[in-house]
Amino acid sequence: MRRLNLIALLVGLVLAAGCTQGAPESTATAPVMERANAARTGVYEGPGLPEYQDVKWQFKAGDWVFGAPAVSGDTVFVASYDYNLYALDRETGAEKWRFPTGNAILTAPAVDEGTVAFGSMDGTIYGVDADTGEERWRTSVGAGFTAAPAIADGVVYFGSENGLLLALDAGTGEERWRYDSSAFPISFSPAVVDGRVYTVLSNGTLHVLDAGTGEEAWAYDPAEGLTTILAATSGVMVADGVAYFMTANENLQGALHAVDIATQSPLWQFVTAAENFTAPAATDDLLIFGSMDGVLYAVDRATGEERWRFQTQDIIYSAPAVAGDSVYFGSADHNFYVLNTADGIPRWQFRAAGGVSSPSIAEQNVYFGSETGHVYALR
Repeated sequence: MRRLNLIALLVGLVLAAGCTQGAPESTATAPVMERANAARTGVYEGPGLPEYQDVKWQFKAGDWVFGAPAVSGDTVFVASYDYNLYALDRETGAEKWRFPTGNAILTAPAVDEGTVAFGSMDGTIYGVDADTGEERWRTSVGAGFTAAPAIADGVVYFGSENGLLLALDAGTGEERWRYDSSAFPISFSPAVVDGRVYTVLSNGTLHVLDAGTGEEAWAYDPAEGLTTILAATSGVMVADGVAYFMTANENLQGALHAVDIATQSPLWQFVTAAENFTAPAATDDLLIFGSMDGVLYAVDRATGEERWRFQTQDIIYSAPAVAGDSVYFGSADHNFYVLNTADGIPRWQFRAAGGVSSPSIAEQNVYFGSETGHVYALR
């Protein structure tokens, strides 16, 4: 039932858009966020966990833990559909504190300089003290958050379901600027690279903003000149001067777009039979992502040609993580998979209690949540 609710949410976002037309990750001072960094490359420092030993610990929240855990210092922060943000001891998994909100929390939190920032479906952005769980600040926008925040240079960036992109001081919550996308929801996470914020609106258009002022620098519409209607199905990933993001058409076929940032023009696109609800993770030569057809795809970064694929037994809503020469991801088939990045050959897998959400990796430990509310730390 929980999985069906997720599918309904994700597909609903697509249909609504069509209608509208290693060490730095685990230190207390380095910003920590979904997909490892503000560029959203999904690449974690260190060797990862190429060989599995055992379960270090597990924790049970009251409902689905969908977003990736945020590992900062000696604490693992996880958000749940049960309305709570949890702080767990990194070594034991014991609960340190919990912070309640007024609705489900769908996305991963971000951590910077002792503040945990996250948005809830109650329409509020919260800044919470990482040590005590005490509220430091809050900002209400009147619409829920399905996009995880990005942090860069002490500023946290949030996209919301009412089309606002806000830049807030991570320590105080003071608003720096806001960008109004004219009522097109921003359902997926922004990327921040080299003084620019990259975001995709629900109608599938990429918008690039000045990170200091919020002024729009340029935009790219993959549907320009076409009769088809596109909708965004992922946030943006930026690597080596190229922006990557996903859309789906009215037939719910997916596409991965590669856009050259210097020329603001398309390089290639890779089409899939089903929607893809996460941006890809990057290796030196590959882009790796999961799809609603249950396949993990690897495509060539330069050409967009498929290099390999790995079939699971259910949909994939887990954003893949890369560390060393392995890629880590989960499927709704209850399995957590680790594959060799070069050829997709399995290395090991772990059977969870429910569908597996997006992982984080820190110092040869892997952390992820599940549809049943279980949070796992593997070593």
